[in-house]
Amino acid sequence: MDNGIVISSRVRLARNFAGYPFPAHLDSEKSLALTQKVYEALGKGEEKFSIVRISDMGKQQGEALKELHLISDDLLRINKYSAVIVNKSNDVSVMVNEEDHVRAQCILPGNLLAEAYEKISDVDDMISAGNNIAYSPSLGYLTACPTNVGTGMRASAMMFLPGLSLTKSLEKCIGAVARFDMTVRGEYGEGTSSEGYLYQVSNAKTLGLTEKDIVSGVSVAVEQLEKNEITARQLLLEQKGTTLRDGIMRAYGVLTNAYTLTTKEFMDKLGLVKLGVWYGFLNCDDVSKLDELAKDCRPANMTLKSGKNMDSEERDVYRAEKVAETLSTLVRKTKN
Repeated sequence: MDNGIVISSRVRLARNFAGYPFPAHLDSEKSLALTQKVYEALGKGEEKFSIVRISDMGKQQGEALKELHLISDDLLRINKYSAVIVNKSNDVSVMVNEEDHVRAQCILPGNLLAEAYEKISDVDDMISAGNNIAYSPSLGYLTACPTNVGTGMRASAMMFLPGLSLTKSLEKCIGAVARFDMTVRGEYGEGTSSEGYLYQVSNAKTLGLTEKDIVSGVSVAVEQLEKNEITARQLLLEQKGTTLRDGIMRAYGVLTNAYTLTTKEFMDKLGLVKLGVWYGFLNCDDVSKLDELAKDCRPANMTLKSGKNMDSEERDVYRAEKVAETLSTLVRKTKN
């Protein structure tokens, strides 16, 4: 049964075309040629892909795609001829001319690392077919950053870890997984903080391992963190049950009654509401709808969907209205 701890699974592959400089040093002609090569390769498959060029992308659209983890900051700033190619279901995105010529990734909901790997491997095969990919027999795939040399793979899971966070046990767990060449970071990767108790767990090593080794290693780390999280939640309930429940219900009260909500306050309090559902303090028939709400209430996505030009204060008021309205239909207090 899905316990909501693993929010999503992602596998990303970095690839480069032999004979071309890395994107930061590409001229316009070669940049555009690479984009066309990748787009044509993907067009030969059964899935339909659409392309968005950075030069045609407004700032708000770029921020919205970043919030959904479909593109990175590097895609927007390294090469003005960059592009992103996305499938219809938005679970596969291929960044062209980011730090590497190709950063192809698959993101699936829940604990589906093996399935994400299988899907992005098919995409990788399409791009590689008929193209000369930079590869060394001794090192593996050659990448702009030495830390990606080898498989060029990052496998990761987005995990919801309020128990470990609130019991101050997360740092110890991070140290434990680090011994197995795994890393735990904030939601948006290296150098980012966590909001809503969301963390990325991924491999730190790409050289000297097979792709399947990496998927297996990350899966083991995720499984261990999942067990530790459940233990931490049980400990919280035993030691601080009244305080815990009060904090959760206060968070629910704020989200359903506040006049303004910043992104951070919303994410942190929504995390507590989700925890309350897990404990049974609150009822919610479909917790995935709460994760969708979190995406919809990110600043850029919310602005685009509203169709309004809002400053930060207006956005916080609009967010509070949307959250209160949505939670009133999704979440109910239990009687006990």
